[in-house]
Amino acid sequence: MVGNLKVQEFMVIKSGGVPVFHFSFGESQRLDELLSGFLTAITSFATEFGERSVRSLSFKESEILYEQAGDVIFIFLVDNQAPEKVLRIVLRELSSRFLKQFEVELTLDVPYDSMFAPFERDVKEVFNYYENVLRMIAKLSDHVVPEVNQEALEELSKEVPFTDEFHRDFGTEGARVLDAINGKRTLEQIAMDMNLEDTFVREVIEYLTIWGVLRIYQLCPKLVSDDSRFDAFLDIIGLPNKDYQLLKRARPLCNGTRSILEISERLDVPAERLYDVLQKVGQEIEWNRIEIISMATKWAR
Repeated sequence: MVGNLKVQEFMVIKSGGVPVFHFSFGESQRLDELLSGFLTAITSFATEFGERSVRSLSFKESEILYEQAGDVIFIFLVDNQAPEKVLRIVLRELSSRFLKQFEVELTLDVPYDSMFAPFERDVKEVFNYYENVLRMIAKLSDHVVPEVNQEALEELSKEVPFTDEFHRDFGTEGARVLDAINGKRTLEQIAMDMNLEDTFVREVIEYLTIWGVLRIYQLCPKLVSDDSRFDAFLDIIGLPNKDYQLLKRARPLCNGTRSILEISERLDVPAERLYDVLQKVGQEIEWNRIEIISMATKWAR
């Protein structure tokens, strides 16, 4: 099973239940046992609702997430706590790759497993890619700044009904977060300004980053004044002694290349406390932005 994505198996079948590709991240292959009941369920569902978007079905302690494209069905067997919104994106990418690579093979009356075996390399590549992105996002501090790449967003919207999917997943609150991303606000500021839970804002940021429409920057403080002018400035604004002592310790580290998180870890103080003190210094601090995550090239050409 692959880390944070919590996927157990991936299978591709043709309508009628003919398996053409099956990949397991563990030793067992439970999808073979569930296949009959799964096909019965989705056939009934499609007949009643005519739905063709990504859907899911629950089976005991696991869940099946699937997408149908023509007469081909792409299936994930995942843990119940798997990140379904992200997995929709992963499943869509795998299905797109598969259909492009095996367009001819899928038209054959009797497809053989060996024809599709090379796709195992793609599965591993895609999962490693998204796992790495999730790990990077999980490590983000609250003091990073997201920025929407409008060109990438426009290109993405031409490829998939992104606006509809985003609204379905996050509703009006998600739209508020997207509007609040201006390349200046930190994650913490967005949550506070919108009066939203930090976990919700992070989920939206994760989703937009995975889709490739965000750039994320570290904030790296740099002192503008020399030491003598800066000392005089501190005397004028009259910082509390605790703030003054923290700022004095932080000053040698604020060279525009270290992030708030890096400096706070070196000083063994909470990043929130350091950021608040630096904010009090105003224009004497220059905030350099260093890009740490960008997947925009996936859509912006």
